[in-house]
Amino acid sequence: MKELAKLLDRLKKRYSKGGVDLDGAEEVIVRAMDLLSEGADYHEQGDCDDKSYHVWAADEELSRPFLPDLYIHSSDEFSREWKTLVDAALPAEERYDLEKEAIDRVLYTAMTSFCVCYDLWKPKSRKTPGTFFEVLLGTLMQPVLKRFTRRGHVIIPGQTENVSTDIVFFRGEQKTGLVVPVKITTRERIVQPYAHQRILDSVFGEGSFRSVLVCVSEMQRAGEEAANAICVPGTIRLFQSHLAKLTGIYYLDPPQRYLDNDVSSLVPVDTVGTLLSEDLPGLVNFED
Repeated sequence: MKELAKLLDRLKKRYSKGGVDLDGAEEVIVRAMDLLSEGADYHEQGDCDDKSYHVWAADEELSRPFLPDLYIHSSDEFSREWKTLVDAALPAEERYDLEKEAIDRVLYTAMTSFCVCYDLWKPKSRKTPGTFFEVLLGTLMQPVLKRFTRRGHVIIPGQTENVSTDIVFFRGEQKTGLVVPVKITTRERIVQPYAHQRILDSVFGEGSFRSVLVCVSEMQRAGEEAANAICVPGTIRLFQSHLAKLTGIYYLDPPQRYLDNDVSSLVPVDTVGTLLSEDLPGLVNFED
């Protein structure tokens, strides 16, 4: 775990300086996968949304639920699929030319392996998986959004406080752009991206900034032999209708409840693979 933390720190430093270190990101993921293959086993936990979830176990610790069918179990195979993803970048079209299912598989493996390592061997470092997800997603989006400037906040004119987002890609004078709040899971924090969007609408005008929420999943263990998706569809409907409007919500493992029409008719819900391969060009090309 010390080596994994060291690799992440090095990646974060390059990222915070505006760098794109795709090799460094791969190195972090491969190390996490190898730690799991060497020191942990997994077993079935339970079904949810007609999907079979498992958990990793080591030293009497259990991980969060994950989908073995979406997980690449060999680090060598992962590296091959990672390279395919990296090589599929199309900056001229501001997207990745790869099937969305392949993108989801690579990113789900990346996040599962990293999160599970911290579940099993460093569970008190609760914020670290979220930090890695932010760095990973920003690192992958930047190569296809070369016309844009990446930052972690939006400056509010005349105010000492800024809107601290996870990722924002600005156009021009930084008065318009795409905001990407990144969460492992939403739970009670679903209000944050809506509140930020409401502030941006108020300051810059509706339509100046678009926000898309990107998450891993909403799964958690439920007892010894079950897995549940913790969803708040009523809250999303309320916020989307009366607080602010997110342009989309994207998951690596989308909960079925959010794909149901009463939610998806108000805010599009899809996978991260769809975001990077299909939706991104339309999201960043604003009408002038």
